[in-house]
Amino acid sequence: MTDPRNYILVLLEEYKSLRDESKQASINMFTALQWGAAVLGVIIAAAFTQWGKQDAVVLLTFYLVVPILSATAMFLLLGEATRFKRVGDYICLIEQKASLVLDEFKTINNIERNWQRIETDLLDSLQMSHSELDLSDPLAWEQWLRVMRSKRTTEGHIGWIYKIRLGFFLLLMVLSFAIATYYALTRPRFLPDSWRSNIRQIMPEPYIKVLILLGISLTFILTTGLLAYQYGKRLDTNTKAFRRNLFSSSKPPQ
Repeated sequence: MTDPRNYILVLLEEYKSLRDESKQASINMFTALQWGAAVLGVIIAAAFTQWGKQDAVVLLTFYLVVPILSATAMFLLLGEATRFKRVGDYICLIEQKASLVLDEFKTINNIERNWQRIETDLLDSLQMSHSELDLSDPLAWEQWLRVMRSKRTTEGHIGWIYKIRLGFFLLLMVLSFAIATYYALTRPRFLPDSWRSNIRQIMPEPYIKVLILLGISLTFILTTGLLAYQYGKRLDTNTKAFRRNLFSSSKPPQ
């Protein structure tokens, strides 16, 4: 057998570089969540200080500013989640390539058969769910994360955490819309007197402007929510276990 060490070394370097990118994507997702929540918290708090004082400020903030910033943070989070999944998908390929190179070594030394003797007892002792993956492969982490995501809430990729992160910004947009609508319905006037005199010729009734804001805000929230759902749905995929047949009698084409 030709020495496979150079090939394995190249694969490992590629694996390490992609692991670093995966780590950075995970950090960026947390940063987007952290900064998005912090900025929105400051803006919402500032808007509440103007409650009952500056109607236009309150309505513009809760109808437009908060939904727009929430959507921005949400799509930044989705972008990094896409990057995270894309890197993980390719790492699965690298894991298979590395294991494929070592198949002959595993066969000669009966590693897979010997591993199967202890795998059941080992997983039971660790209280881990059983997988159809060949865990005797030297690299199987990323594949294991995908296959085990539906077994238990604590094993594999924990998908509900990502859904909560996205749902936080969607919920914030809906709550912001509800707050603005409540404010508009409970205030006798929607604009300060100085503003009303300047726009009387264009919009004789202030409530028309509020209705326009309401329509724009509702359309924006529904559109971004639908896009986020469609985009996130593509990331939420179930992966089947792939297992190479080391003892197949079929021969590769000549």
